[in-house]
Formats: sequence, structure tokens, C-alpha cells
Amino acid sequence: MINQIPVNLFRFLLLLLAQILIFSNINFSSFVNPYIFPLFILLLPFETPRWLLMLIGFFAGLALDVFLGSTGMHAAACLLIGYLRPFLINIITPKGTEFEISPNVYAQGLTWFVIYLGIGMLLYLTFYFLMEAATFYNFLLLLVKIILSVIASVVFMLIFLFLFSSRQKRRYV
Repeated sequence: MINQIPVNLFRFLLLLLAQILIFSNINFSSFVNPYIFPLFILLLPFETPRWLLMLIGFFAGLALDVFLGSTGMHAAACLLIGYLRPFLINIITPKGTEFEISPNVYAQGLTWFVIYLGIGMLLYLTFYFLMEAATFYNFLLLLVKIILSVIASVVFMLIFLFLFSSRQKRRYV
């Protein structure tokens, strides 16, 4: 896990810069807000303890909040993802499955990875947009915003992964 630190630090900086400079300025409509930054937490090694995931998630989200001026909402949402990630992995992974060091779209397969990213982003964006709205008024519009943003986020995350992932094991099941 120690040799994963430089890779994850580089991934953190790359995703932080991409979110701040590119994805925060993309404006498809008021309903589509792509976020790729949570990919950093979702790609941390499998054996990372929950307390460390939560700590990393909080400070990573706080770094994003500093640059975007979102008053702790990303920190709270990243903390939630850090807490729920082990549950999510256990729920969607068949028993007896062997894993590499960290999630990899080529090793786990595209289907598993889309489900993993989709549920993770659904949790993240639901929590984030509910905190942002601070009300259930116009819940259907909020639901449409969440669903469209999850779809856009997962598509951009997959593009990022295919551009910057190791292709040692290819499996598209």
C-alpha cells in the first residue's frame, strides 16, 4: 500500500485540477453538473481502513470546497462516500472474488465498475444536492438533476479511467 501513495497523490491532484478548472465550468444546463472528483476516493486501495477513507475523504472534499467556495458540502459528501465505500464494495461484489490492490476497470470488468461508480455517485450527488437545496421543495426537479448529473459524472469518470488507467488486465464483462 505504501507504493500506492505517489500514484494516489498524483490522481488526487489531477482530479482536483480537472474538477476546478474544467468540470466546474461545464454548464450543460442547470440540471447537469458533472463531478469526477469523488473518483479519487472510489479508486483508493481495497485494504484502506474505513477510518482512513473517511479522513482522506473529508480533507479531499475540504480541499475542493476551498477552491469552489462550497462551504463544506463536498467535504461532507466525500466523508459519506468514504464511510459507505466498504459497504458498497461488499454489496456489489460476488463472494470469493479476488481483487487487485485497488479498483481497476480492466480487472473488475466494465459492468462491475459502472455499477460501482453509479451507486457511489448516486449517494454522493444525492447527499450533495440535498444539502445544497436544503429543502425537499421541487423534489422531482431535484431528482432529475441528481439522475442526469450521475449519468454525466459516470460517463466522464469512465473516459478519465480509460485515458489514465493501466491496461494490464483487460476484461469487459
